This record gives sequence, C-alpha cells and structure tokens, in this order.
Amino acid sequence: MTVNSTSRTMSGHVAIVTGAGSGIGRATAVAFAEAGAHVLGVGRREEPLKETAAMNSNIEVLAVDVCDDGAPADVVRTAVRRWGRLDHLINNAGATAVMPLVETDKQTVLNLLALNVVAPSLLAHAALPHLRKTSGTIINLSSTYGHRPMAGGAHYAATKAAVEQLGTGTRR
Repeated sequence: MTVNSTSRTMSGHVAIVTGAGSGIGRATAVAFAEAGAHVLGVGRREEPLKETAAMNSNIEVLAVDVCDDGAPADVVRTAVRRWGRLDHLINNAGATAVMPLVETDKQTVLNLLALNVVAPSLLAHAALPHLRKTSGTIINLSSTYGHRPMAGGAHYAATKAAVEQLGTGTRR
C-alpha cells in the first residue's frame, strides 16, 4: 500500500499515541500523520514531543504523565475537543525494570503497574465511547516478554502479559 492510498484511508482520522517522544511511539505518530491522520502525541517530556511534532504538521503534542490522576480522561478530551472525534488509541508508553525477585521494591512494582497496565486501561476506558462512534481501534503495545520469561524481569513481564490480556474478551 502506498502512502497516497493510505492517506485517503486515514484522512480525517484522529489518533492518540502515547510515548510519542521517542522510539516506537515517535515512529507510530509520524506514520499515522503521514497517512493523513491528525495525531495527538502524548508523553512526559515536552522537548522530545516537540521534536516529534516538527516531523509532520499533522502532529500536535500534549506533555502529561498518563499515570497522573485524571490524565487519561484529559488526554482523550484534548483530542476530541481539538478534532471532534477519536478513531485510534495507541497505548505505547511503557517502562522496563530489571529487578530480581530478591531485590523487589514495592514502589518500582507499583510504578510498572501504573504505567504499563493502569494507564492503558484508563485511557481505553476514556476513549471507548468515542471509538464506538467511529468504529475505532485500540492498539496496546506489548513485548515478547509478555509471553516468555525475562531473567530478572518478572514484574515487567507480568505487566506486559496483562497488556496482552486487555483486549481479550472485550465487548464493543
């Protein structure tokens, strides 16, 4: 599929991409924008987000920690207010922690769960009414460690397994 044929398909669509300041999130935001979608790139660090936005005029950014109280609803509200709809939610933001079980730290485990499981769940919850109107999509990015062991990374792997389960059994 060429960019031109894709842009006709994505023209007018609205996408939220978390973790848009670097890596897969940045590449996803740019790909959606190049395909004609309006993109709200979300992340904690404003400068990397601005670098992402500079790559395509269809990208606007919102610097926010998606783990903060009320942030998931604010993210969705920002996109819907700006463009009047929501078609795609890409839950990409995440963190890794290598922490052998003997060194388990409560706050690290809670932080992993908050970013890798709770935030995508609450973003999906906030987005769902809008996505139903547009027959939209939710894409939750995981890791190979969501379905295979990671030495010293049991807690990280557990969060990614949870992410993989978020879409199972979901009813529209």
